[in-house]
Amino acid sequence: MKTPLPVWSIPVLLALVGIVALIGHLDTAVLVVIGIEVVLVSAYVILQSRTDSPQRQPSSNLLALFPGHLLVLIIVALLDQPQGLAWFWTLIPPLTIAYDAVGRNAALSSLVRKSISMILYVILWTDLFFLLERAVVLHRQISGEQAIMIAAGFGVFGALFLSLGVYRHWIAAKE
Repeated sequence: MKTPLPVWSIPVLLALVGIVALIGHLDTAVLVVIGIEVVLVSAYVILQSRTDSPQRQPSSNLLALFPGHLLVLIIVALLDQPQGLAWFWTLIPPLTIAYDAVGRNAALSSLVRKSISMILYVILWTDLFFLLERAVVLHRQISGEQAIMIAAGFGVFGALFLSLGVYRHWIAAKE
């Protein structure tokens, strides 16, 4: 069975974490948590690659987007004071694994599996849109009306993106 994130991409994940550690402004505690989470994601990818039994596929492939999530972490780590947003980012790896695992769980009914996947999808992408919006505003040191306009833009785009994702999950639940 083909995994959504190939095993050969694990060195890329580790290299991205190394880049975060080298150029970012993160505390040691945050880096340790992030390192542990990336190792857990890597172990999950290896476990999925070794599974021979045909499993159900999640309706969206968020695991394959994990390298991009690490790029968002690089953006966050380059801020002057990134600790709060970096801790917020640490929600992403466990949610990504949970989303993939729930989407593959054949023991759950299709409706329950898709409902849980839909909730995790919304939480994960809301987290990412919030992080990106905050990174832009904090890096550019924007305040006042401009910050509100940027937040509104991210909010509108995020709501449209999430609506399409929820619709895609809803269609997958009906099939």
